[in-house]
Amino acid sequence: MDFLCGSLRVVLYEKLINTTTMKTTLLLFAGLITGLTQAQTFNYLDINQVKARVNSGGDLHWDPNTGNFSGYECPIGSNRHWGGPAGLWFGGLDVGGQLHLAAQTYHQSGVDFWPGPLTTNDATTDSAVVSQYNRVWKLNKSDIDDFITNYANGNIQNGSFIPVADLISWPGNGDISQNQDSQLAPYFDTNGDNIYDPVGAGDYPLIKGDQAIYTIFNDNYLLHQSSAAKAIGAEIHLMAYAYGPCSITSSNSFLNYTTFYNYKIINRNSFAFLNSYVSLFNDSDVGSLNNNVGCDVTDHYGYIYNNAMPSNQPAVGVVQLKGPLNTTNGIDDNADGSSDEPGEQMSMTGFMYFNNSFAGIPVSQSDPSQAFEYFQYMLGYWKDGTPLTCGSNGYGGSTQTKFAYSGNTDLNGPCGTSNWTETGTGSDKRFVTNSGPYDMLPGSITELEYAYITSFDSITNDPLGKLDTDVQNLHAIYNSSLNQCLTTGIKEQNLTTQFIIAPNPTNGILNISSSLKNTTIRIEVIDALGKVLLSEDHKEFNQTSINVVHLSSGIYFLKLSSENNTSTKKFIKE
Repeated sequence: MDFLCGSLRVVLYEKLINTTTMKTTLLLFAGLITGLTQAQTFNYLDINQVKARVNSGGDLHWDPNTGNFSGYECPIGSNRHWGGPAGLWFGGLDVGGQLHLAAQTYHQSGVDFWPGPLTTNDATTDSAVVSQYNRVWKLNKSDIDDFITNYANGNIQNGSFIPVADLISWPGNGDISQNQDSQLAPYFDTNGDNIYDPVGAGDYPLIKGDQAIYTIFNDNYLLHQSSAAKAIGAEIHLMAYAYGPCSITSSNSFLNYTTFYNYKIINRNSFAFLNSYVSLFNDSDVGSLNNNVGCDVTDHYGYIYNNAMPSNQPAVGVVQLKGPLNTTNGIDDNADGSSDEPGEQMSMTGFMYFNNSFAGIPVSQSDPSQAFEYFQYMLGYWKDGTPLTCGSNGYGGSTQTKFAYSGNTDLNGPCGTSNWTETGTGSDKRFVTNSGPYDMLPGSITELEYAYITSFDSITNDPLGKLDTDVQNLHAIYNSSLNQCLTTGIKEQNLTTQFIIAPNPTNGILNISSSLKNTTIRIEVIDALGKVLLSEDHKEFNQTSINVVHLSSGIYFLKLSSENNTSTKKFIKE
């Protein structure tokens, strides 16, 4: 069971040998072994009209082993590929002013990222851990829903239902005997013991969207080969996800052509990195190698298209939905009318492009090869230190900017509202969407989220206009109704409404104690699929009881809501 973390391995083994029937033991064990032998180093999001490859180690949309760039097919089954290599870059300065950075493009000179978590005491790893985590986990929401239903009905316990292998081997726990963080991939912890135990306790993964691929990687196994930079000592968790057919996608058709990428960068080092930046590198190709790029400052996305493309070719947008926290720069980073409020997230603070290193391309505007060259592009400078400037191709002008080819969207920026877009047939371009500066403190988690949208407009031949509408619609629903399809992502909330429930587990009566006074409380019982089974209103109570004897055995949630506060706790009905 080499693919299982140490603590998880022990739990599963104990549950297997203590199962009441030999049938259950044999079936569960067979399922585990089958899943482990089929563990993959890559997989595809393929639940909608996009087939997007995700690799262990964090590479997106290509095959690093063969160099095949056909890793983003849309529409699915069309054999039309728009996405090329993509991945995360990040870097910052230590207290001595030395640059630390992790960034890679095409692996010609090696890599900066390797599979697996780092230790929490010295940010290191070894070959055994790298090998163990050289894989991805892929789950559909339906896999989790099936598990929840069958566990509640006792079918997992009696061996009549075998969960998918990636649910069983989900990397919820690190190996604390190797100084890894005990909590890795997100999961619902049914009994609150901080151990991912699907077989014995009914725990299950928490995913975004209707299909997700999860992988864990780091930048501190070997010396950085791609950027030749000093390592950060970062552990990165990537959840790539997409939405499938449901009510939210039927009313927002662009989601059928969209994939999402959620990153968590954890600084496992013991010191901070100042003036840090993080970027998403992208090398999409639309129709040919003669591509044009641009960005929309207002709506926080970069895009690639082809001026000469026929109407059946799209524009591809990379939208930034989440970014680093910065509450000290005096800037309204999230455009909500306030600056430096608690929890304020930066969005796309820069957009930079560069060219393939073909003959005739100025060296200053070509692929980076040294650490400072990667960092220059992240800061909005060319490789030779010349700043990006408004107008023409962005090189050698008089007005410095952070956003290349911003059209007329940089309303309050140095380029103003002049419509600065790329003209001509374009070239083989790559771009980075940038966020920074911010401070990456020891133990801090930097969460980022991006969306890839492929927009077709065969009627008016205006894919850029269609893309702009799609991005605005995405922003409109992202923080509200976008999770409508996701019912297995219910999480406990630790807000100001505090209450206690007992006994838990219960076989009938559930006692509830609350500190809230002088307000009406709504009590709801919700099942694991999000359905409200019971709803009652109570006034000014300190303690009350509800009867849940009629519920089937399984996992449920008790939700208390007042005018201003909400809190949820899980309970088990025996």
